[in-house]
Amino acid sequence: MSIKYYIKSARTKYKDKEGNDKTKYENIGIVMETKHGLMLKIETIPLLQLQGGSIMAYLNTPEEEHRNKTEPAPAVEPSQPPVDDDIPF
Repeated sequence: MSIKYYIKSARTKYKDKEGNDKTKYENIGIVMETKHGLMLKIETIPLLQLQGGSIMAYLNTPEEEHRNKTEPAPAVEPSQPPVDDDIPF
Protein backbone atom coordinates (compact mmCIF):
# COMPACT_ATOMS: atom_id res chain seq x y z
CA MET A 1 0.00 0.00 0.00
CA SER A 2 1.38 3.37 -0.94
CA ILE A 3 0.15 6.79 0.13
CA LYS A 4 -1.36 8.66 -2.83
CA TYR A 5 -2.66 11.76 -1.00
CA TYR A 6 -2.54 13.48 2.38
CA ILE A 7 -5.91 14.93 3.39
CA LYS A 8 -5.68 18.43 4.89
CA SER A 9 -8.34 20.68 6.36
CA ALA A 10 -8.06 24.38 7.22
CA ARG A 11 -7.76 24.68 11.01
CA THR A 12 -7.20 28.32 11.96
CA LYS A 13 -6.46 31.70 10.44
CA TYR A 14 -3.63 33.91 11.67
CA LYS A 15 -1.50 36.89 10.64
CA ASP A 16 2.18 36.48 9.78
CA LYS A 17 4.95 38.93 10.78
CA GLU A 18 4.08 41.25 7.89
CA GLY A 19 0.36 41.27 8.80
CA ASN A 20 -0.75 39.03 5.92
CA ASP A 21 -3.66 36.65 6.52
CA LYS A 22 -2.52 33.00 6.57
CA THR A 23 -4.27 29.68 7.17
CA LYS A 24 -2.95 26.79 9.28
CA TYR A 25 -3.83 23.34 7.90
CA GLU A 26 -4.21 20.08 9.80
CA ASN A 27 -3.50 16.61 8.42
CA ILE A 28 -6.74 14.63 8.97
CA GLY A 29 -6.00 11.45 7.01
CA ILE A 30 -4.59 9.77 3.92
CA VAL A 31 -5.69 8.13 0.68
CA MET A 32 -3.72 4.99 -0.12
CA GLU A 33 -3.56 2.61 -3.07
CA THR A 34 -4.50 -0.99 -2.31
CA LYS A 35 -4.89 -4.06 -4.51
CA HIS A 36 -8.66 -3.33 -4.57
CA GLY A 37 -8.32 0.37 -5.43
CA LEU A 38 -8.04 3.60 -3.47
CA MET A 39 -8.78 3.52 0.27
CA LEU A 40 -9.53 6.50 2.51
CA LYS A 41 -8.24 6.52 6.09
CA ILE A 42 -9.61 9.30 8.31
CA GLU A 43 -7.37 9.75 11.36
CA THR A 44 -9.18 12.68 12.97
CA ILE A 45 -12.42 14.56 12.37
CA PRO A 46 -12.07 18.35 12.64
CA LEU A 47 -15.46 19.09 14.19
CA LEU A 48 -14.65 22.76 14.74
CA GLN A 49 -14.31 23.22 10.96
CA LEU A 50 -17.90 22.09 10.25
CA GLN A 51 -19.56 24.58 7.91
CA GLY A 52 -23.14 23.89 6.93
CA GLY A 53 -22.84 20.25 8.05
CA SER A 54 -19.78 19.44 5.93
CA ILE A 55 -15.99 19.58 6.11
CA MET A 56 -13.90 20.78 3.16
CA ALA A 57 -10.46 19.21 2.72
CA TYR A 58 -7.57 19.29 0.25
CA LEU A 59 -5.79 16.29 -1.25
CA ASN A 60 -2.03 16.93 -1.35
CA THR A 61 0.33 14.54 -3.12
CA PRO A 62 3.22 13.20 -1.02
CA GLU A 63 5.69 15.28 -3.09
CA GLU A 64 3.82 18.49 -2.17
CA GLU A 65 3.69 17.36 1.46
CA HIS A 66 7.48 16.97 1.66
CA ARG A 67 8.16 20.20 -0.23
CA ASN A 68 5.89 22.30 2.06
CA LYS A 69 6.70 20.46 5.27
CA THR A 70 7.75 22.56 8.26
CA GLU A 71 7.12 20.08 11.06
CA PRO A 72 7.44 16.27 11.23
CA ALA A 73 4.35 14.28 10.29
CA PRO A 74 2.73 12.30 13.09
CA ALA A 75 3.72 8.66 13.20
CA VAL A 76 1.10 6.28 11.87
CA GLU A 77 0.16 3.93 14.66
CA PRO A 78 -0.57 0.29 13.81
CA SER A 79 -4.16 -0.83 14.30
CA GLN A 80 -3.01 -3.51 16.77
CA PRO A 81 -0.14 -3.34 19.25
CA PRO A 82 2.99 -5.30 18.32
CA VAL A 83 3.19 -8.85 19.62
CA ASP A 84 6.04 -9.58 22.02
CA ASP A 85 7.50 -12.96 21.05
CA ASP A 86 9.63 -13.19 24.21
CA ILE A 87 6.80 -14.10 26.62
CA PRO A 88 8.37 -16.27 29.38
CA PHE A 89 5.68 -18.97 29.58
